[in-house]
Amino acid sequence: MGSFNIQVDATRLVYHDFIIPNITAAWTDASTVQTLSMPAGTYSFQVGSGYYCDFTFEVTNVGLIAYDPKYGTFLAGAGTSTLVLNGFKVTIDARYLPGQGLILSDIPLINNTTDWISLKTMNMLPASYYSVQQGSGVVCNLSFQLDGSGHFQYAANFDVAKGGFLQGAGTSTLVFFGYPLLVDARRTDGSGVALQPVTWGVPYAYSDVLFVNILPAAGFRLQLVSGSVTGAGFDMDQTGKITLQQQLPEVLSLDTFHGLQRLTVKQSVFVQKPPVGLVPKAPKV
Repeated sequence: MGSFNIQVDATRLVYHDFIIPNITAAWTDASTVQTLSMPAGTYSFQVGSGYYCDFTFEVTNVGLIAYDPKYGTFLAGAGTSTLVLNGFKVTIDARYLPGQGLILSDIPLINNTTDWISLKTMNMLPASYYSVQQGSGVVCNLSFQLDGSGHFQYAANFDVAKGGFLQGAGTSTLVFFGYPLLVDARRTDGSGVALQPVTWGVPYAYSDVLFVNILPAAGFRLQLVSGSVTGAGFDMDQTGKITLQQQLPEVLSLDTFHGLQRLTVKQSVFVQKPPVGLVPKAPKV
């Protein structure tokens, strides 16, 4: 049996590209309606690296689109040769997070400015697994689901009501609060303090004390001179517990200040102010 010309309209979705396994050889542009040659069969839909959405659709033996009626809340085009992916209108609120907020992990990006989410309402497809990235290169240790009703779901212990860092289970709005952290670098000889890479894309702040909300992840590093990231850092687990990753002894300490976790830089041995007019280079890893 031959193939049929099937139109796929994903233009309403937030994703820039998509894959239909066994049909598209690579990422396919979602900004325009695509005409694909497809034989009769059942297909899945992929919006990121390893991200399979929670539905399938069919191309029938006469070249028409078919799918389970329950998917009609976010799909259209049954009985025609055009599959329309409307998705669910949802909101992600990351305004509590520092820097530019977050991005959806493993989903191809186009623009390093517009793809970052601080507060955004958009159309997404239901999937059992989504993850996010806070800052450049830091994939957070968390996942959430957009269910078949267009509502977000996640592990109960992630909720702020349970002492966690998310809010919005069972609704179409997901709020990322993170865990609060106070960084005190007043004892150093640096010219300020920043937390990398979560403040990526934000001008360096010349202050010796920093307050941030961060999501569970590994590989946070302190920056104490503009342009120079130190080897002093930490990881944060899903409960908000911090584990120090020190390359120099007795550099960092961790305690609680007015109910907040406080990370104190106790020594300045790894910080050296650059001469006026010179920009320090990042240390080799």
